[in-house]
Amino acid sequence: MSDGKIIHDAVHGSMKIPEVFMRFVETPEFQRLRYIRQLGLAYLVYPGANHTRFEHSLGTWHLARKLAVELELPQEEALLVQLAALLHDVGHGPFSHTFESIYREYAKGHDHMSLTRAIVEGKVEIVEGGEIPDLIKGLGFEPREIGELIFGTHEKRYLGMMIHGDVDVDQLDYLARDAHYTGVAHGIIDLERLLMVLKIHEGELVVDEKGVEAVEGMLVARSLMYSRVYFHHTVKIAEGMLTRALEFALEEGLLWDFWKMTDCRLMVELEDLEGYPSEIVARLRRRRLYKAAVVAGPEDLTGEEKRILYSIYRSVRKRREVEKELADRVGAKEGEIILEFSTAELISSEPRIKQAGIGVLLDDGRVEPITRVTPLAGAIKRRQTPRWVVLIATPEEYVEAVRKVWKEVLFG
Repeated sequence: MSDGKIIHDAVHGSMKIPEVFMRFVETPEFQRLRYIRQLGLAYLVYPGANHTRFEHSLGTWHLARKLAVELELPQEEALLVQLAALLHDVGHGPFSHTFESIYREYAKGHDHMSLTRAIVEGKVEIVEGGEIPDLIKGLGFEPREIGELIFGTHEKRYLGMMIHGDVDVDQLDYLARDAHYTGVAHGIIDLERLLMVLKIHEGELVVDEKGVEAVEGMLVARSLMYSRVYFHHTVKIAEGMLTRALEFALEEGLLWDFWKMTDCRLMVELEDLEGYPSEIVARLRRRRLYKAAVVAGPEDLTGEEKRILYSIYRSVRKRREVEKELADRVGAKEGEIILEFSTAELISSEPRIKQAGIGVLLDDGRVEPITRVTPLAGAIKRRQTPRWVVLIATPEEYVEAVRKVWKEVLFG
């Protein structure tokens, strides 16, 4: 039997993956991740951003293995945390986070994390003939335990925090990887140092006091990558357009299993539909994107207006009603007005953006939240990320008309 394979990674170099993990890599559930872009439609802004959930998952496993060695975990715990790291994204649908806002309404009440857990535990099949739960059982573990680790609810908190915490191997890989492929230097972090300064103290994952600067660097990188890449307004416009095309198909009773698809499959399915979905796909393929009519920051809105926006954000139905009313007011067709939100308070798909609370193990043995140890961490936590609160996009011919009526339509 082979003792594993060497995979050459653009970020981490040569990674030797033991046979026990290669069995999971070779499953149809995991191979599907080759065809799901890590950053959705960000390649329309950053041409190099064509990396996938497949390589990110391998990279997350690699960092989990290194961290397990640094923490001197027992063999069983090390194996558990590596499996969770490897499998943490198997529930992602096409274009990764692009459709997160509509998952709970159209994907059996799930989001990508709960889908991942359901797949790992054998409650949902994302591909026919899924193998992951049986492989987990074959190693003497319960799939439920892997699911708890991925969800951050495992009874051993330090294990869950390694996968889903304030400073975890998932974030460490995606920040480094996304910076590499987008060419945005803001995401560069000191990976080796970060792995060395994480410790287990009283059942929790903490950072040694001498590693505070490394964590500060990671927090700054994360905040800037959200502003510069993940919530770049052109990226959000493209994702909003594709989301509306999918919503149209779903409302027509089509593509109900979209969350099982890959990027290419979804685009082809939408392209084959008549009318609005195929028009949107054609626009995306030619990069004929809608234009930003409104990009409003927190300083442009009152507290009451923010409250109204939050209520719209939380309801797909309300958001669609507002978009339709705006379209009617300016003479646009349904689907030609898209309303997007992206303040830290309104982000649901990546709640860690506002977290900066990992404990710091001080030299005297006390543990303090990092926000009390360094003012920079507190400043990052208070920083509005990204700078805009609401974005309204439309074909160029309606831009001026939308700018004149948007506040009246949204806030009466």
